[in-house]
Amino acid sequence: MTKKTVWIEILPRALWMSKFALLVTTQYIFLGKPQLTDDTFKLILGILLTAVGFCFWMYVTHYMRIQGSFSSKKELCTEGPFKYIRHPMYVSVYIMLAGIGLLFFAWLWFVLMLVFIPIWYGVSRIEERQMTGIWKEKYLDYKRKTGMFFPRFKLKRR
Repeated sequence: MTKKTVWIEILPRALWMSKFALLVTTQYIFLGKPQLTDDTFKLILGILLTAVGFCFWMYVTHYMRIQGSFSSKKELCTEGPFKYIRHPMYVSVYIMLAGIGLLFFAWLWFVLMLVFIPIWYGVSRIEERQMTGIWKEKYLDYKRKTGMFFPRFKLKRR
């Protein structure tokens, strides 16, 4: 593994684990033992978001494995979920964490999620600079066609 791919492959996973640990720890320290919300709407929405986020995360991971992104051949993924957004793993984790936050309806959970947004954005920018260094024009072209965290929709002109 080269120095460039260490940032791309290890840093995001380390941040996910540290973020989750921080969220759980602050929940215990400031709000006591987590308990499921009493609000049925928040409970159902939380379950749905957690399930959707987890399924999307599994799909992205599976898709990357199929495309060889975890193997030695390393290809640039531009199909599947990557056809629409450049960072579907980050999006899936945020959807999952929002669902967990709703399940326990912990306001501190959402505050920490907001605090982590600039950190994730910074990590994504670093990752994109490294991907540009590895894939050059191919990645720049891919970047022009896709959104960072949200799909780009092209409006049809009449």
